[in-house]
Amino acid sequence: MSGNKSIKELPYRLGLLGVSILFIISAYYGCGASTQEVAKTEKKETISQATKDSIRKRQVDIDFNTAYFEYYSHKRYKEAVPFYWKAINNDKEVRYTGMFQQLGQCYIEMEEPDSAQLVYEAGFKLKTDDRYMHEKLQWIYEAKLEIDKAIEEANIIIELGGDEDVYLMKLKNLYVRNDQIDEAIETYDKLIAKDPDNKELQDQKTNLIKLSGGSVIDEYKKLHEQYPEDKKYIEALLVEYSRDNDDANTLMMADKLLALEPENVLALDKKADSYANLQKWRERIDVMKRKLEITGNNAAILTDIAESYNYLKNYRTARTYANRALKVDSNYGMAYIRIGEAYEYCVEDVVSKKGGFLKMTFDDKLIYEVAYNQYRRASKYPDSAEMAAIRMNAVRPLMPTKEDKFMNPDKKKATNPAYRWIY
Repeated sequence: MSGNKSIKELPYRLGLLGVSILFIISAYYGCGASTQEVAKTEKKETISQATKDSIRKRQVDIDFNTAYFEYYSHKRYKEAVPFYWKAINNDKEVRYTGMFQQLGQCYIEMEEPDSAQLVYEAGFKLKTDDRYMHEKLQWIYEAKLEIDKAIEEANIIIELGGDEDVYLMKLKNLYVRNDQIDEAIETYDKLIAKDPDNKELQDQKTNLIKLSGGSVIDEYKKLHEQYPEDKKYIEALLVEYSRDNDDANTLMMADKLLALEPENVLALDKKADSYANLQKWRERIDVMKRKLEITGNNAAILTDIAESYNYLKNYRTARTYANRALKVDSNYGMAYIRIGEAYEYCVEDVVSKKGGFLKMTFDDKLIYEVAYNQYRRASKYPDSAEMAAIRMNAVRPLMPTKEDKFMNPDKKKATNPAYRWIY
């Protein structure tokens, strides 16, 4: 019975199986048709995008050529600008970096540096190693006094193979303007290394060191060694050694300069100053007399000689030279100072030999009064007023008092033989 049932259900089961097979086939072939359609659609879209890109690129070419050949090359910069911008905006592959160069130049020619700056800065985002744009941007930054940026650009240009000589020259000035003295000096060193015989660069570097408060002696020593006969560097060393009170080297440089120029007054002055520092008064006198032979009678020189004779305790000769100075210039107050000092130093010597100020007599006080009168005369002149005031204050307490004069009514001059030369 069950076997008959199975036979009866067989057609039904075969029908279901057929339906299923048809469904699967239909589904399979249905999907296959859909995939092919998608592929065709994608192919059409790809072709369409390629066409669009081709058209866009062609338009970039047209706009770029129009900008350059029709306008830029004919210096019609304002008309070129919109075509350059259209080309730049459409040039997605960045095939023409030169457009940034040319558009920036358009703005420069139109005197719109801010716009040029924006163009070059935009161009760097696409091509950072474009030296031309760096050079233009460096120029713009420098013109706008954006010194930090100008320095940065100049260094980049050198790294990119730009003219090192040109941009090192720019950098040395930019560093100075930006108060970057160490960097400026380093830049000078690079330039000098490339051109060791360039005195102008060497002098500029030395002056920079001097202006910044640094010591320039080492620099001048190098230059003197390089150019031993150049008196400029001998003079420079002479002045620097003198400023530092380096008397041994001052005298050496003074002699070198005098060997080249026997009548060089600067060398004689510095030599005389060094001898004064060393308290070599006779040597100083010899130098000053040599200067006197060159310049002729000069109140200042004669007075300096008088000072030296005072230190040598040759007071009479000191006064002689001071009086000669007053004959040259009766208003030269320092001559009166030196005469007053001759009297003051003389009385100090006399009092010292007697045992000090406790042994001072009326004679001695009278000489202090004579010295005071010379200082008072000196106080009338601007060149000596300050020193005169100091010396007057120093000797005033040592002058005769009213009581001293009351006790010596008839004595107007000192009678001590040591003071006879004064009268």
